[in-house]
Amino acid sequence: MGLDSIELLSFLFMLGSLECGRPYSVLALTTTQREMLTYLSTFGLIYLPQENNNIYYPTRLSTTLTSDSSALRSVSDGFDAAISGNSSGNNNSKGFIIIETNYRIYAYTNSPLQIAVLALFTKFSTRYPNMVAGKITRESVANAISHGITSDQIISFLGTHAHPQLTKSAAIKGAPVLPPTVVDQIRLWQIENERMKTIAGFLFRDFESLKEYESCVRYANEIGVLVWRNEVKKMFFVTRHEQLRDYIKSQK
Repeated sequence: MGLDSIELLSFLFMLGSLECGRPYSVLALTTTQREMLTYLSTFGLIYLPQENNNIYYPTRLSTTLTSDSSALRSVSDGFDAAISGNSSGNNNSKGFIIIETNYRIYAYTNSPLQIAVLALFTKFSTRYPNMVAGKITRESVANAISHGITSDQIISFLGTHAHPQLTKSAAIKGAPVLPPTVVDQIRLWQIENERMKTIAGFLFRDFESLKEYESCVRYANEIGVLVWRNEVKKMFFVTRHEQLRDYIKSQK
């Protein structure tokens, strides 16, 4: 296809964590990822509606691929697999990452999978046949978190695959393998990202009586769609409205 293998793998990992049949904005994708859409549609991994070229839908095929251990995983599961796979005895999967206090990363590897995993939370600047270099930034960590990766998973991955030079130096000095400033900052960036979370849904308000409001809130909570409510203003927010709409009609 002539596309960046790192972007391709990252996008495939991301697809596995999306919800089947839900529309997603094309505008949120990178230029390379947009170029992949036609190919992925041909393979049946996504659906591109002809009437709206600004959205795409993950298909059942793309989301169920991650349910098989031998197929693609979600981004978060892929991280866990990459970390646990270190105990399998494969020397190629060990000790290839050097990270500095200025957040610079040097990865001595030519493995497309290892580079793809790193690309999920690293902004690369240089690539050689057996080494890639980049930097962990607020934006790159936020991108990883948006794909379901946690700060602890990033830190665990870096520690598990730390270069022997780092582990030896840490042992001599009696210090942590990873720079504490980097570890703390990665966790802080996750906290920043969690301050605000958007949820698609529907706001119900302007009820005729308190009794009607309380009845609807109770029903919304029972069917598991209630996200937020305000007793004073008699309004609430839900993720789905079909059943609630029918319930309100039945009460009139």
